Parts: sequence; structure tokens; C-alpha cells
Amino acid sequence: MATIGHYYIKSCISAAAFKGVDTKALMMMAGIAPSSIAKKQRVTDHCMATLLNYLIEHTQDAFFGFSKQAVPPKFYQLLLSGVVMAKTVEQAITTLQTALALAGCQLEMRCEEKQVCLSLSHQHDDPAHFLQEYLMVFVHRLLCWLANKTIVLNGASVAYEPADYQMEFALLFRCQTATNQTQNAIYFDESILLWPVLQAPESIYQVIEQFPLIVLRFPESDNALDQRVYGLLKRYFTQHSNLPDANYIAHALNMSSATLRRQLGNLETSFSQLKTEFRQEQAMRLLRNPQNTIEDIASQLDYSEARAFSRVFKQWTELTPSQYRQLFLP
Repeated sequence: MATIGHYYIKSCISAAAFKGVDTKALMMMAGIAPSSIAKKQRVTDHCMATLLNYLIEHTQDAFFGFSKQAVPPKFYQLLLSGVVMAKTVEQAITTLQTALALAGCQLEMRCEEKQVCLSLSHQHDDPAHFLQEYLMVFVHRLLCWLANKTIVLNGASVAYEPADYQMEFALLFRCQTATNQTQNAIYFDESILLWPVLQAPESIYQVIEQFPLIVLRFPESDNALDQRVYGLLKRYFTQHSNLPDANYIAHALNMSSATLRRQLGNLETSFSQLKTEFRQEQAMRLLRNPQNTIEDIASQLDYSEARAFSRVFKQWTELTPSQYRQLFLP
């Protein structure tokens, strides 16, 4: 499963914290222990996505509080609904240019020597460059999703030096990235402009429901084994209200348990870790519904008793399940 480093957690909450938002509470609501920043722990992309959505809700700003003048929270939904109507990648970029301009951003496209340069700048307060990087990645991932295949970048450039998070920064674009340049840009083959948009308008609802996972996951990661295992866990849980074991998952994937274990190990994860991440996501979802008792949730998630579930939940969030529920009371 994709994970996010402590630097980006700290950066994404900085503007909201400056504006007086209780970001510690939002982190706990998203299933992120506030101490994770000091401990330099990584969090799952599910938790990060939830945190970003809470930041939008509590700052009433689609740009997480970084905007000089708040961008309406529904900005991304409107943008997505517009670009999915494009016929080609080039048309989608034109729609993106118009939408981003309304949010105080400038997306410029130039073609030189059969290569496209997409540069992005904005007028907002962003000292740690979180918004800059988020929007650049958003543009790339969105175009990939629209074309339904990965746009391999020939390069990227930024107008600063990511001194404190080089390893994390290297994962953004998966290509050679030049720093301290004159522009923030991504570069790809000109022929990609003619690629057709293959997503149907109705598919936008699934993206909106899961937003912003489209930004946090690299294209084609949904086909990776860990994501397929996670999807099988979710489908089984939806159908049976409990969790399968590793043998069931291996059989569903037409492989042996040993092969499943080895291939997940190659991805630096395990069935146990994926099951734990899934349990956390479902525990938070179920706890937000007051009709679900803590005992029932513990049983559905295959904990021997409510006390064992409460102990593990507190390790995730630094809150008991009852305390977590209190965060959502009016």
C-alpha cells in the first residue's frame, strides 16, 4: 500500500494550523496519531486522503487553507466533471487551464522539439511548496486517469531545492527532476496530446467518492498486488461482515500462500500489514455510525474481544474508540 512520509503530513496541515484550525483533532479523525510527525512515521494513503478532505472541510478551502482567497470546496468535483468531457488529452489540458485560472493558478503549455512542457505556478501562500507539488502531481495523475494509461514523464523541474525531503520528493514524478530551475514543470512526448480520453462521464463519480486518492497513488498502482489484495479484503468484508484469511486471498488470486507471501514481500508489505490497514480504515468508518456498537465492530474485524480492539485502536490514533466517536458529535 502507498504510504506518505511525515514531512508531507506536517506540510499539509501547516496553513490550517496557522489559521487556528485544530489540526491535531483532524489528524486523529483521519486515523493519524499526532505523535507520528515527531516519530517520523509513515501513514497510509487512505489516512492521508481522509486528512486532506477534512482540511478542505474545516478550512472551507479546496487548497487546504493555503489560498489567499479561499477556493470553493467543490472546486475539484467541478473540475473533474469538466475535463471528463474532453475528447483528447490536449482538450483536457485546455479545460484544466481555464479551471485552474479561476483558482489563482497558471497552467501553461509549450511544445518544443516534439516535447510538451506543462508549467504550473500559483499566487497563494505556500512556503513549504506543498500546494505546488500537490497541483503538479494532480495534473499528471488526472491526465493519466483520463487516458487510462500512464503518461511517462521525460523529466520534471522545480524552482526550489527540496532540502528536507529528497527521498520523498523523488517519488512524486518517478523521473529525472531538476531543482532550482526557472519554472515548475513536467515534460512528456508531444504525441500524447492526441491520446483519446477513454473515461466515461459516469466514471467520474467513483473518483469523486475516493478523492484525492487519484493524486496520492502513482498511475497503474491499482493493478499492483497489494491493491488487489486490499480490494479482495474489501469485497469479502462487504459481503460477509468479517475478514478472510491469507489462504482465501491466495486462492482468489490463483496462487499459493507461499507465492502470495513472497510477492507481497517484494513490495515491502505483507498480508498481515494489509489486513491491519484495512481494519483501521473500516474501524473508523464503522465508529462514525453511532448505531454500531464497539463490541459489534470488534467482532466484525475479527478481534477476540472489544478490549483487544480498543487497545489496538488507541495505538493507531492515540484515542479509544469512544473518544474517537466524540470527535464527530455536533
